[in-house]
Amino acid sequence: MIKISVDKLSTVTYGLFCAAGLNNENALTAADVFMRATTRGIYHHDITLLPGRLEQLASGKINPNPNIRLVAKKAAMETYEGDKGLGEINAMFVMRRCVELAKEHGIALCSVRNSNHFLASSPYVEVAAEAGMMGYVLTRGAPSMGAPGRKEQAIGASPQGFCIPTDKEYNLMFDACLAYTSFGALAEYVNNGKQIPAHWGFDKDGNPTTDPAEVIKGTRRPIGDHKGFGLAIMGELLTGLIADGQIIDEPQQDTGAVGMPSQTAICFDIGALLGQERMRARTSEIIDRMQNMAPGLKIPGQRSFQNRAEVQNSGLVELEEADIDKLNAWCKKLNVDII
Repeated sequence: MIKISVDKLSTVTYGLFCAAGLNNENALTAADVFMRATTRGIYHHDITLLPGRLEQLASGKINPNPNIRLVAKKAAMETYEGDKGLGEINAMFVMRRCVELAKEHGIALCSVRNSNHFLASSPYVEVAAEAGMMGYVLTRGAPSMGAPGRKEQAIGASPQGFCIPTDKEYNLMFDACLAYTSFGALAEYVNNGKQIPAHWGFDKDGNPTTDPAEVIKGTRRPIGDHKGFGLAIMGELLTGLIADGQIIDEPQQDTGAVGMPSQTAICFDIGALLGQERMRARTSEIIDRMQNMAPGLKIPGQRSFQNRAEVQNSGLVELEEADIDKLNAWCKKLNVDII
């Protein structure tokens, strides 16, 4: 791992998006999402995916400046056409719009179809928490997860997350998919030459395996078997169905592509019911009561805060040399100052 300036990385990320054709507003949004995801220190679903995004932009697969337009509206529910834009732009748009609607109605839901991979859930739900609300976001994709007792890829893993403010130094925040592991985590295990628990997934023949590379080629297992599978169906309803986008393995009409994401954001202005102070105090009490019963218990969101605090204090972020080389190759290609 090599330590580099977080400010430099942010500047380069913004510059690369501008050079790839994004307008200033969209480049700022996309760069902000990538930096939020990177500084949490998870080492996947972060800046390591930027070269892939740039490749998709260069090939025309992703629209750099989508015309995000309203499709349908009912009170505090809205659905949008994402025009094949970056998932980072489309998902942040519906989350910010959700915050606006929740300020008026107390609760709001906004969904967008014909989007793309949105990186991770945490950047979007953080925005809701910064507005004093509880935010929830989820996305869909191509079938990549099985069902109990089956080896076939039957449904997407429904990545999702939530965040709510607390009185503590960190927010209560959760970011995960409904499979036992994400493809990003599997790739990390492959790169590090590590095995995985046998219950995480199956090889292409339906056999449990500890080899992450075989699970990538096979099928991921849903958490809790029928429970994770059922929740993934709910995720499909809350994204593909509500947005009137693709569902399960349905191909996109004009391209034939399978797995085009839809994203849905939901905001709850709980402070409007309890008051901001009491909401934060009670959320903190939930954490305290758990930790009193289980001393040393790590709370979702705590590690991300600690990692980000270390980055902010040092001004440095760690990246693999190979990932820096890939980013610098794109810098040279797009005439952006290298890292």
